[in-house]
Amino acid sequence: MAYRQQSVTLDLDTDVTHQCSLHYTRDEHLIGIIEFNKPSYVLKWGDLEYFRRRTEELSVMPFPECINAMVIDIRNIAPFLDNEVPIIPWRLLEEECPIRLVVPQDRLEHYAGLFEPTWLTADVETAIQEIREYIDMFVH
Repeated sequence: MAYRQQSVTLDLDTDVTHQCSLHYTRDEHLIGIIEFNKPSYVLKWGDLEYFRRRTEELSVMPFPECINAMVIDIRNIAPFLDNEVPIIPWRLLEEECPIRLVVPQDRLEHYAGLFEPTWLTADVETAIQEIREYIDMFVH
């Protein structure tokens, strides 16, 4: 008996794009940096799934090891996000890894009511510096 198979695609209907980079601390801890871009103001399911997939992928990708902290840059996302958007990877939450959300300066107050206020900053360099100080505090 032949079994029917139906073709599917894993592509997402989204205009969200991203860029990833890594930062090594002096003690070789890895900080993953992901920057999202979304020009349109309407959030769709594909957008939310894209955020979730990309942050989860970066959090578990072995570079030689998995990252120890993450900077998530959402300054170039036109619509306002809420705490239902799956942008924070579960692994980092469960392992209590440092996380920083980089948001536009004019949206800091809005996001402080939705996310952990200590996670928020308006600058990637500041986010990296805060994480480095936190991680290095346990080593030296």
